[in-house]
Amino acid sequence: MAAAMVSSAGGLLAMLNEPQPSLKHHALSHLNNLVDRFWPEISTSVPIIESLYEDEEFDLHQRQLAALLVSKVFYYLGELNDSLSYALGAGPSFDVSEDTDYVHTLLAKAIDEYASLRSKAFESNEMVDIDSRLEAIVERMLEKCITDGKYQQAMGIAIECRRLDKLEEAITKSDNVEGTLSYCINVSHSFVNRREYRHEVLTLLVKVYQQLSSPDYLSICQCLMFLDEPQGVATILEKLLRSESKDDALLALQIAFDLVENEHQAFLLSVRDRLPAPKTCPVEAVQAVETTTAPTENPSGDVPMADGTPAPTIVHETDPVDATYAERLTKIKGILSGETSIQLTLQFLYSHNK
Repeated sequence: MAAAMVSSAGGLLAMLNEPQPSLKHHALSHLNNLVDRFWPEISTSVPIIESLYEDEEFDLHQRQLAALLVSKVFYYLGELNDSLSYALGAGPSFDVSEDTDYVHTLLAKAIDEYASLRSKAFESNEMVDIDSRLEAIVERMLEKCITDGKYQQAMGIAIECRRLDKLEEAITKSDNVEGTLSYCINVSHSFVNRREYRHEVLTLLVKVYQQLSSPDYLSICQCLMFLDEPQGVATILEKLLRSESKDDALLALQIAFDLVENEHQAFLLSVRDRLPAPKTCPVEAVQAVETTTAPTENPSGDVPMADGTPAPTIVHETDPVDATYAERLTKIKGILSGETSIQLTLQFLYSHNK
């Protein structure tokens, strides 16, 4: 109510020249609340306010208030670079949770600036000096998004700023981890243009998937396909095929069909060739075959009797578990090679031929 009755900021600006720190603090606090109305008048005193910010003998909190006030004035003047520079100097006084155009605009600029520097460092493989205050603002924004449950917004900022640590934190703290992972996969394919960085994101997602109590093997295999890691897919398929659960075996076959739909034939054949063959156990068996030898005459004239001796042979027996695995392996290799899909298509065409 009192703020609505103020018609000029002249009195508060005059207090900035007073020697008492308490009067300066009072003036800065109230000017920050009135700057959106009286910024043209306050802009004439920017040098005085800047000198307060630069005065090291001045109280730290009051210096931050001075920086915030200058930042707001520059924002209304359209000088966003200077505005962001002073906002960084404002420290905690710059409230990222404040719902104003000023805060939203500077946050967007801070994130763009930070993302640009991070991308430059990644692409050039060189150390890029990033202002710790700028990084602090971005991290405060990420923490606020995660705390407020805005996980998709947090993931978008984290991906744009190449902060995989914050991306993992946003995913693991979300209410629906699997849904969040699926969203993140779509984002990485749609908005991450550089192949190397997209691989880093997908590698992180595979790690998070594998940490789940019930891993989504289908999504993991799709990520591994994009990463061109056939051995990882073959390992998962073998594990499912060797499982005692019939559902796991069916899941392996379903994964194979889904991978075939991507039409990456070279990758599919590589996965097929990496699936190990079933183990066989050698067992020694005896065949009752008599071998006869022709009688030979010894010097004494006696004729020795011919004896029949059994001939041992090696027979390979397959363990029942491996027999089941072998049957499933034959099916999945047919799917991965494309033969099963072709047969099913032909069967459909023949059955509907008129």
